[in-house]
Amino acid sequence: MTIIGLAGAGTIGRGLIELIGRSPAASQLKIKTLLVRDATRSRPEVPAGVKLTTKLEELTDDPEIQIVVELMGGVDAPLRVVTRALEQGKSVVSANKNLLAQHGPALFGLAASHKVNLGVEASVCGGIPIIRLIGEALRADRITSLEGIVNGTTNYLLTRMSEEKTSYSQALAEAQRLGFAEPDPDYDVSGKDAVCKAGILASLAFGGYVDFRRIPTSGIENLQLEDLRQAERMGYTVKLVATARRTSQSSKLDAQVAPVLLPLTHPLASIRHENNAVLIESEGLGMTLASGKGAGPAPTSVSILADLLDIAEGRQKLPDVNHPFLGTPFEMEAHGQSSSRYYLRFAVPDRPGTLALVAGRFADQGLSLASVLQPEGADPVPAPVAGGHSQVTLILTTHSCRRAQLDKVLGALAGEGWGNPVVLRIQED
Repeated sequence: MTIIGLAGAGTIGRGLIELIGRSPAASQLKIKTLLVRDATRSRPEVPAGVKLTTKLEELTDDPEIQIVVELMGGVDAPLRVVTRALEQGKSVVSANKNLLAQHGPALFGLAASHKVNLGVEASVCGGIPIIRLIGEALRADRITSLEGIVNGTTNYLLTRMSEEKTSYSQALAEAQRLGFAEPDPDYDVSGKDAVCKAGILASLAFGGYVDFRRIPTSGIENLQLEDLRQAERMGYTVKLVATARRTSQSSKLDAQVAPVLLPLTHPLASIRHENNAVLIESEGLGMTLASGKGAGPAPTSVSILADLLDIAEGRQKLPDVNHPFLGTPFEMEAHGQSSSRYYLRFAVPDRPGTLALVAGRFADQGLSLASVLQPEGADPVPAPVAGGHSQVTLILTTHSCRRAQLDKVLGALAGEGWGNPVVLRIQED
């Protein structure tokens, strides 16, 4: 029998307790202690005989407890729990992406020095075994790139907007009602959640720590239904995609989290609603796609339990000095150096000469426009610009160019007082 302790009894914690109670595979596991904020609160989901405590040491320092499961949320308190447990020679399982993205090197270093396991499968993409795929099935191959839909909230919103032609605000309200989006959705819709996961996956895939704070990130909060309409007319769909790929310099990565126009034939284009997917390219196998439920108590609990069973049965490899999080940290390619086509939506003054001015700014940087459109019936632009002119929507697509060149154009146009346009990379097949 393997004795475990849990830190946290929220949605995921309750889901794990329920799964352990009904899964035949978990019959060898016994929960002894549950660390909570309030030990006096009634918790009918907790099995009889489980000790409730508010004291960290009663979980991490108990010699009978062999594995500590951290499901608290946040970073500071979980860091204390996980650090103390590892220092006490206990293996740890955590679903905490923020903790791992920020402190992965230190925590895996502790696990390696104390010769204990640190299971983190549930930290990225919920029930999809993407970390196992990278660390086990693909360990003999050399991964060259990965791209993924790793946030279910944004994918749900974009699916609703695309398929049901609802506005962003309407789709968000429905997602909040159904529990797919938080009351404050910023962490998801801004890309902050996705970039933490991107840092974790890139670290594991490429063999060195990738600091998520250095990955350029943008979200979907400024997208309008018109952007998805135009993408569809062009043969694309819009997805929030996390990407990372090796550059010609082996010590650098080109990484980004941003909404992208994907061709309808792209493997990620068909991923709908709250589902996640990661597409990995490697030298030996080519393209490998993993997809499925990316969040929620049931899928996440399955991944946590899989880590628990692997550790209890001695199947999980102990981290050592060669663990990817302990490898030489990667440098990021300077932002804007890779080339791509781009889609841009501006709100511009409705006056003669506007289009010529815009085209001139692009010509100044040697950039070529592929198409120019002022759509009829586009979503209204609410505010007039200086001088009393109303605003209209102007949509442009470019030929391939470096983002650094495009940023110079955008800077010049910003000097005209036109505000910030929506800019989306167009990915080719």
